[in-house]
Amino acid sequence: MFILNKHLKNALLLSSLLITFSCKNDQISTNSSIEISKPKEILQQDSDSLYTIKTDSLKHLSDTIAKDDHKNPIDSTKQYVYLTFDDGPYKGSKNINKILTEENVKGTVFLVGFNAFTKELKQNVEDYKQNPNVEIANHTYSHARNKYKHFYGMPEGVLEDIKKNEVVLDIHSRWVRLPARNTWRLGNRKKNDPVKNAIPAADLLAKNQYYIYGWDFEWDRNAQSLTAPEKIYDGIVHRLDQNKTFEKNHLVILMHDDMFNSDLNTEKLRQLIVLLKNNPKIVIEGISNYPTTVS
Repeated sequence: MFILNKHLKNALLLSSLLITFSCKNDQISTNSSIEISKPKEILQQDSDSLYTIKTDSLKHLSDTIAKDDHKNPIDSTKQYVYLTFDDGPYKGSKNINKILTEENVKGTVFLVGFNAFTKELKQNVEDYKQNPNVEIANHTYSHARNKYKHFYGMPEGVLEDIKKNEVVLDIHSRWVRLPARNTWRLGNRKKNDPVKNAIPAADLLAKNQYYIYGWDFEWDRNAQSLTAPEKIYDGIVHRLDQNKTFEKNHLVILMHDDMFNSDLNTEKLRQLIVLLKNNPKIVIEGISNYPTTVS
């Protein structure tokens, strides 16, 4: 009996230590700085209670990131629209997930790890991952803390932030959108934001084999109420027909998860999708099917 109790005590002690360690590693700080340190593990708290990442520790993860090897064939007689959503998770993420499921269309969500700070928001990320109509992409961990000039002034820090997001949200793609920068890097093809500089950071990411996607058209979220879906649809068709896109016959539309926090705006998203679906010339696709070579 004494031996049994001794083993039982040891097991309980070990269990307690494992739970304590796990809890410590689940606490993500809201510190507003970005730092690059040299931790022994992939994730480790520094003196400022902000998780940092060592690039070498991510080699195995990067080696296993899915590549774009299974694309659907492109029909030259069609026009392709890519529904993309930035800055999730938000309350609206749940509604986006619902609409993409009910309308059975593809969408790509560019997620920010820093925004997944509650149980509900983390669940929204998991729900996205469980939806076969949703593709998960990377929008950095910190979203530059909205200090873009400082953020892009340190290209290595941008790369670290991207890799940190891969770990925190368990992202297995190399599709990236830079915060507040309409910048493209697809193979040898590139386009820079017409106003704001992110060239060194974008070039470094491309060198590290990331695909960077900008956008051809934005559904503005700054207005008091969302622009009518019919007007957005007309804008999409006009840009496609006039070849005002990065790639001919392919249009990436930018939206944001928090645009669809309300039921009213969520139905506007459905209306836009229905308009696109009713156009026999248009195909709605995920960003994985976007051509990455010169047309």
